Amino acid sequence: MKQLIIALTGALVLGGLTGCGTTQDPEQKEMETNGTPESNQAEKGIVAGSMEPSLIEQEEKNGQPVYEYKIKNQTEKEKTFVFSSGQTIDFEVKDQNGAVVYRESENKMYTQAIQEITLKQGEEFSRNLILPKLDSGSYTLTVWLTAKGESQYKVTKDIIIP
Repeated sequence: MKQLIIALTGALVLGGLTGCGTTQDPEQKEMETNGTPESNQAEKGIVAGSMEPSLIEQEEKNGQPVYEYKIKNQTEKEKTFVFSSGQTIDFEVKDQNGAVVYRESENKMYTQAIQEITLKQGEEFSRNLILPKLDSGSYTLTVWLTAKGESQYKVTKDIIIP
């Protein structure tokens, strides 16, 4: 009886030890978690940039302020933006009390077609926007990309209308 208990205990311990191991070799595991060994080394040696949004004031058009919204791909990879409509950017103007006085997309319709825009390394995406006629005063202009899941490309700028 003792021999049977010892044999069963030994089998359980042996089965438990073999179940704790892995069938993957260390190189395969490293590739799954970090990418290829070569790209892992490159990532450590190269500092990656970021997607840089900016808002640049342009020359007025018919007495209305014009701005250029840009996103520049400063990363090491291509970046694809997916839009669910013909609208690629939106913007709003707030007065000095924080109330929204204008939003570009309000009461507008856009084509309902999925579109993708891919920016290669170093490429820029840009759109011009014309502000509506506003009373004299201080305002805050906020512009953002309307791509799915891309809320981090928002730019805010304080503007003064003379």
